[in-house]
Amino acid sequence: MHDPNAVHLALFSRSLCCHVRTATVAFTIYYLLSTLVVLADIVMWVFTGKDLGGFIHNEHLTHAQQIFDTASNFLLLIMIGISCIFVLVGLHRGHSYHLVPFIVQLYLDLGLSLMSLFSGPWGLPGTPCFEEWDRLMGYVTQGKELGQKETMMFGVLFVLYLLMKVYAVHTVTKCYYIVKLAGVGKNSQGAKESEKSVSVELPSYDEALKLPSKDDPPAYHIP
Repeated sequence: MHDPNAVHLALFSRSLCCHVRTATVAFTIYYLLSTLVVLADIVMWVFTGKDLGGFIHNEHLTHAQQIFDTASNFLLLIMIGISCIFVLVGLHRGHSYHLVPFIVQLYLDLGLSLMSLFSGPWGLPGTPCFEEWDRLMGYVTQGKELGQKETMMFGVLFVLYLLMKVYAVHTVTKCYYIVKLAGVGKNSQGAKESEKSVSVELPSYDEALKLPSKDDPPAYHIP
């Protein structure tokens, strides 16, 4: 009979055209690199007043509000970077619980990205918003106002961006269950091997009859 854990791993080990583990590593590296870029942009903006990627920094806020917004974004990005490192370590060691912080961050990022449709500052730093698209297209079109074509183009790209995040959440969550099933399979196999190692082979009935009896009384010697 087939091992049920092996059957589950075979059924859920692929996601679209990629292996779940490979896709999870790719998404983790993408989030780690993008987080480092945004962190560098925030540091440059704080110390020099300039940024690297042209991100929106809520300059209409007061000085105290800007400090709180920048500090909270900075800490949140550090947490995302640490959770990415946890994923790489967990996949290397086969520990599923290392993926939990990253999965929580992905759900949070997806929710904030949806909320950024109504207000750009709701999204995490680095999340594309219409203000950034307007600024970028202004450079390309030399200050002309955005037309219907450019607005629809941003809408299509943003929907694809959201679908990528949904796919990332689905893939990493599936990878969590696969790593967990693999760990359960290894533990059960190790338990079976330990049971085999401690098992004692009993003699047959004929061999038991030939063995000396331990209950025989001691031999009587006449002085």
